[in-house]
Amino acid sequence: MGRRTDRFERWLVKKNTLIFISLLLSIAAFLVIDNKTITLVDSYAEVLHDQKVEAIYNTETYVVEGLPETADVTLIGRKVDMYLAKQLSKGTVSVDISNLKEGTHKVSLNYESGLNSINYNVSPSAVTVIIYPKVSSTKSATVDVINKESIDTKLSISNVTIDKPDIIIKGAEKTISEVATVRAMVDVSKLVDPEVGVTKLENIPLIAYNTNGKVV
Repeated sequence: MGRRTDRFERWLVKKNTLIFISLLLSIAAFLVIDNKTITLVDSYAEVLHDQKVEAIYNTETYVVEGLPETADVTLIGRKVDMYLAKQLSKGTVSVDISNLKEGTHKVSLNYESGLNSINYNVSPSAVTVIIYPKVSSTKSATVDVINKESIDTKLSISNVTIDKPDIIIKGAEKTISEVATVRAMVDVSKLVDPEVGVTKLENIPLIAYNTNGKVV
């Protein structure tokens, strides 16, 4: 055993041996660095702007404030993978708050990339939301007729009524309590070839106002 150790030590201290070992270490280091370089060169990033945010919760029971309508998604990976990921993706950012009750919560936004080989970052990645119980209230709607000047001067509007004057509004209690009036905006410019007689318009927009005349 001693002789083998002596031989190994003599071999180790030889100049050629040290050069050989240094060369092997250099090659190994080069391969590691080269591999990383290839990985970096082959990686790309692409930003998908204004991706729709879909919230998962019971819309009949709760009202949620603080959720953004859209978010930006940065995809990171190989170019071919990113192309496939965009084809397989729904193009939406989701946030699941179905298991949360009323109150203030910080929630994460997620993106379905479609491929495990793709990394992604969502901006914003997390948001603070407030969940309120949804309540309802009944208000009597008044009618506002707009764009009267668009109809023929030979015609005039004598009476405007709405089928259901009692409007049920739903939302957070604090918002519902601010509603003073609800107005049905009847836009007569949307009448096609108006004639004498009764004309019916559908899908009339309803707007809620507070006591200061501001839209709630």
